[in-house]
Amino acid sequence: MGKMILCRGRQTDKPLVIEGTGMRLYTAEELCYYIYNNIYLIGQDFINGRLIEFLRQTGEEELSERIRSLSEKKAGLAEMLVTILKTVDYYSVSDIEKLRETLNTLGRQNVCERLKSRGDGYLANECFFSAVKCYESIINEYKGNGLSGSEYAKVYHNLGTAYARMFMYKKAVKYYDEAYAIGQHEESRKCSIAAGMLAGRNSGPVNVDATEDEYVINREIETLMDNARYSDEYRQIEQIEALKQQGMMKEFNNAIDSELVKWKNDYMKYSKTF
Repeated sequence: MGKMILCRGRQTDKPLVIEGTGMRLYTAEELCYYIYNNIYLIGQDFINGRLIEFLRQTGEEELSERIRSLSEKKAGLAEMLVTILKTVDYYSVSDIEKLRETLNTLGRQNVCERLKSRGDGYLANECFFSAVKCYESIINEYKGNGLSGSEYAKVYHNLGTAYARMFMYKKAVKYYDEAYAIGQHEESRKCSIAAGMLAGRNSGPVNVDATEDEYVINREIETLMDNARYSDEYRQIEQIEALKQQGMMKEFNNAIDSELVKWKNDYMKYSKTF
């Protein structure tokens, strides 16, 4: 979760799985931590039967009934989230009041602004598929209504980034180009060039007539790829390979299994919603 959490309540055996991120919460304190640190990802649909049952299973029976009652009365999202935070008492009153101000600001946003805030949050948390859904909803369903030209360009740029992070470089180029056409920001143009190079890296010869920008960006990509071998992830694979070379097959197989579970979880987080 990012920090040590002191849990005084009951830990449930059936975690609350957060849609869009796949995060699993086991205690009411973990729920409060998630709410406080991911407020831009939370919409009205966060308050549902699964959450109410989760509160009951973690020993917060009275709170569970209060949230059920508020939900049936169509109470606002801010009121229900603040009720959870104050009842569990994991954060100070001043912290909760600051969060209330953020919630009130979000409540004044139009649908595209809220979707962009949520998409930006997913992107920051490396939940790329969920980010794509938010950004594409803005583009396809709402046509960016209520966003300035600069903000609309950021939607296209971030959509390109989400696709690039999922290695879908051709789609990334498309959206970076759209971002540049709208906003005329150099970052979008350079990202488009980089994504195009990565998309065609193994599909043909190097372009000898490359522009100066293309040459510089290609050198940057090559430097990043060369430096990848010094990353923690690369060293971890080298250490696993060393176990095999030393004949420590039991340790090698256990390490491989652990690494595969991590990659599987990362893939699920990057490429689907929950």
